[in-house]
Amino acid sequence: MNANSKQRRSIPDSARANILSSICVLLALLLGGVCPNSAMAHVTISGKIHDLETGESIPGVAVMVKGTTRGDAANVEGFFSIPNLEAGANTLIFSALGYERKEMMIELADGESINILTDMKPMALKMGEVEIVTEYENEDPKFAPEVARIRVSAKQLSKVPQVAEADLFRALQIMPGVLPSSDFSADLNIWGGSADQNLILLNGINVYKPSHLGGFFSIFNMDAIKDVKLIKGGFGAKYGGRLSAVVDISDREGNRNETHGKVGVSFLSSQAMFEGPLPKGSWMVAGRRTYVDGATKLLKDWKVVSDDFPYYFYDFNAKVTRDFENGDRLTPSVYYGDDIFKITSSSNDRIRLNWGNRTYSLPYVHIFSPKLYSRHTLAGSHFNARQRFETTDAWFEWENEMRDFTAKSEFTWYPNARNTIEFGAQSKYIDASLLVQDQNRVYLDANPDGNLASVYVSDNYRVTEKFTVTPGLRYEYFSLSDQHEPQPRLGWRYDLNDHSTLSAAWGMYTQYQQLVSFGSGFVSIFDSYVPLDESFEPNRGYQYALSYVNERIGPFRFTWDIYYKKFRNVIEFEIRQEDDGDSELNDMFMTGDGYAYGIDALLEGTWGSYDVFIGYALGQSRRSFSKIDSGLVYPTHFDKLHNSNVTLSRKIRKRAKLEVRCSYSSGKPQDRPVAAYSPGLDLPGHFFERGRKNAYRVPDYFRLDVAYRLRYDFKRWSFSPYIEFINLTGRKNRLAEQISVETNPPTTDWINQLPFIPSIGFTAEF
Repeated sequence: MNANSKQRRSIPDSARANILSSICVLLALLLGGVCPNSAMAHVTISGKIHDLETGESIPGVAVMVKGTTRGDAANVEGFFSIPNLEAGANTLIFSALGYERKEMMIELADGESINILTDMKPMALKMGEVEIVTEYENEDPKFAPEVARIRVSAKQLSKVPQVAEADLFRALQIMPGVLPSSDFSADLNIWGGSADQNLILLNGINVYKPSHLGGFFSIFNMDAIKDVKLIKGGFGAKYGGRLSAVVDISDREGNRNETHGKVGVSFLSSQAMFEGPLPKGSWMVAGRRTYVDGATKLLKDWKVVSDDFPYYFYDFNAKVTRDFENGDRLTPSVYYGDDIFKITSSSNDRIRLNWGNRTYSLPYVHIFSPKLYSRHTLAGSHFNARQRFETTDAWFEWENEMRDFTAKSEFTWYPNARNTIEFGAQSKYIDASLLVQDQNRVYLDANPDGNLASVYVSDNYRVTEKFTVTPGLRYEYFSLSDQHEPQPRLGWRYDLNDHSTLSAAWGMYTQYQQLVSFGSGFVSIFDSYVPLDESFEPNRGYQYALSYVNERIGPFRFTWDIYYKKFRNVIEFEIRQEDDGDSELNDMFMTGDGYAYGIDALLEGTWGSYDVFIGYALGQSRRSFSKIDSGLVYPTHFDKLHNSNVTLSRKIRKRAKLEVRCSYSSGKPQDRPVAAYSPGLDLPGHFFERGRKNAYRVPDYFRLDVAYRLRYDFKRWSFSPYIEFINLTGRKNRLAEQISVETNPPTTDWINQLPFIPSIGFTAEF
């Protein structure tokens, strides 16, 4: 490695000038927009909204002042604030999907402010699995230019037909623009970004590799989830550290009124969730465990199968909520989860594979005044993966760890009728390690660590009743690479009429660690996080997004999105021909660029007796590296030009519901050898000449899933048996082409995705 590569590489002068110019414009908008309206009386109504039955806060409630265009959307804690209202009688209208609409009249004198605590009564949800998108209507009623933002509950997500059990990420994969790479992957490839370019938050803390079984399931227990916020692109200054998208997840707080529980058994696992009240608060615990290891061992003992599969994973979530008299709230939470695979052969060869996540979070909500809300969080996250292979005379070990310790403060300020200002600061200490060794040598032993400090500010400025603009600025410093990164963001929203809106977003983004694949297969147990030290430039991204929403196309709601994303300085593992044993971290990787663009559309609503969801996405995702095909652009492994999902749901009599999901997508790309050669005549091919990267595509994909669910109520108990048929048509969807060198010439065979799988299960609640 030459000396220049060790030096910190700065942003070019022209780019720096453009950034500084953008910052000046943003600051002018921020400072210029915060101005009081003298025509308005200084009256503020704020408060919190709870579920009448459980006492939990309700996020995303639309709170409107009747007869005006004033209002707010409640945050994840159920808090809202509407400043600078006219004195006198004000009638508030509360609306949210799954709750009865509510009105409340409040009489206020000039200069008076009031803080209220109100509740909303749940009602039977009208929609089936398509309810996943109707939250748009109530979550953000013309207050902010949030592009491609979706807020959903676990109850809505659990209605999508699943493989073996409900899974958060697999449910999100039905959304247009969210692509799975295969049936065996719960990764989210959102708007052309790779899975590690998504900011995954659980109760405010990063989760670094949120998957089980090599990516087959996500780590999130659906029974423990309260709220999920998905932002497919163009996210604001509040979020940082990732290039592509945001998935912000909050656990349930627990029932404040009475003790409840839920248990479930499926084809793969069992799970349980219990919750109940505490003095001035509540509690919740949830857990699940697979039993593939026990089931296959039992089948082996019965001589049904010849080999068992000693693998299992488990998850555990717990959360406690403590409410204070002044409206403050403390909500500590923890998550533990592990995957464990251990096998020993008759010759005493052993394989030990372990990976898992630990997170803890201690958020404290403090309301300084009706106009100033704050949330302060201490949190930590630990991801560890260790693979060890042993024989009688040799061993090989690979270990990757990420430790994250975070302290952050977030504020929301409602200074007047036109402005809602969000600002905050975060300090994150990241300690990583990547160790590769065998009995003879250490191939790589890297232990980078550093501090990531950031501050942000944004202003949701209502220019007119129809036009809202949200300028923002995030500034980050990473000590490991000594990089300073200003990241301006800008969004706007225009209300075309009472039922349709147009929103747009632009932003610059930075990422300081990347998940790198060290395997060539569709699942690699060696995928590892690599923090980008001073020998790297950080990953950088630029996003442009435009969204159109029309709430009233007959009985349907229509959403249309268009996007462009550009990625710089992404890294890939480089296979080196020689290794002198003294490798620097960046010696093992090559740096390249990428881009993605596309259009997606969504039509959903009720047509006759059917709930309908139709999503379609057209998009491309590309990468280029100078050392791959001489820098020619190639498609990513998750690139699919066409992707669509159609979901229908129909209630049958009183107790049953039939759900159908149909998925179609273009074939995924892969490498394909163009020639093979051997060391001698008449011998099988031992070596392959690789063609262009990902130049070949497997055939198109099609899958039909059907689920039939029942529900029986008996006193305080509810029983819900169900049966699901995955890939009902039994189509052999191709995953990858496998080359065999046992013959000359070499032959090929297909590795298929999921076959036809029937699954039964039930849940019981009390």
